[in-house]
Amino acid sequence: MSDLGSFFYILNMDAIKLENVSFRYPRAAVEALSQVNLQIPQGSFFALLGPNGAGKTTLLRLLCGRFASYEGTLNIAEGFRGPNGFLDPKSYGILLENPGVYPKLSVEEYVKYFAGMYGCGECGTRLQSLARDLELPALSTKLSALSLGNRQKVQILRALIHNPKLLILDEPVANLDPMSRETVWRLIADWRKRDGGTAIVCSHILAEMDQEATDYAIVNHGKILKAGAAPSNAHSPLQKGKNFDLSFEQDVSQELIQRALESAGLPSVSIRYAGSSLADIYKENV
Repeated sequence: MSDLGSFFYILNMDAIKLENVSFRYPRAAVEALSQVNLQIPQGSFFALLGPNGAGKTTLLRLLCGRFASYEGTLNIAEGFRGPNGFLDPKSYGILLENPGVYPKLSVEEYVKYFAGMYGCGECGTRLQSLARDLELPALSTKLSALSLGNRQKVQILRALIHNPKLLILDEPVANLDPMSRETVWRLIADWRKRDGGTAIVCSHILAEMDQEATDYAIVNHGKILKAGAAPSNAHSPLQKGKNFDLSFEQDVSQELIQRALESAGLPSVSIRYAGSSLADIYKENV
């Protein structure tokens, strides 16, 4: 296998794969998840999209082992998988909507409490660095004294404190101003680039998902309506010189192509995707 082929093979490995997964809450009339087939590549920014009540949070909770009984097959890659077959709690950082807070604790006490649960005893330097990047107030500030936006930042800090391999984020930029949202996306992008991390993100802000996502799935009524490589536009136009078209037998993300070209030692290129946006695809399917 060529170096380029090997590179594509490594990047195409799945962190998580679901085959015909169904789940029903006790005494529920309908399934919360129905015949879900989904592949989440390692190193991807995976946008999990859908309206409220679509089944997104149920899917995330299932991956984390919150439901012991389900139908179908759940395959989690080594390094992400815990002894129970679900995600290893130490391998991921999580932020779900309306997380519990401890108002009497300071920011530092709160984050270090969870860092200890992750087995991350010495995290002072990382804590200070992340707090500075997120522009949080003094670490001695009580959670009860924080604004909604700063409380959200603390939850993001908590998810990142132990430098996980996987982030599971449900509306991570809720209550944040535009500059703070940009900071959060930059932190996640830097973490993915530096550590090869995988992010699963639920968000209703489709324009931002269009900019960040490498892969996506649209969920509604517990079913996957559409999934694949995100049709992200390049951040810069094609450069002067020769242009050419590429076609693939399967979905391939723009980031995957870019990284493969760089790995192969090819000159810098700019890629422009001639396709719909995530917002267009969402409207067509939901």
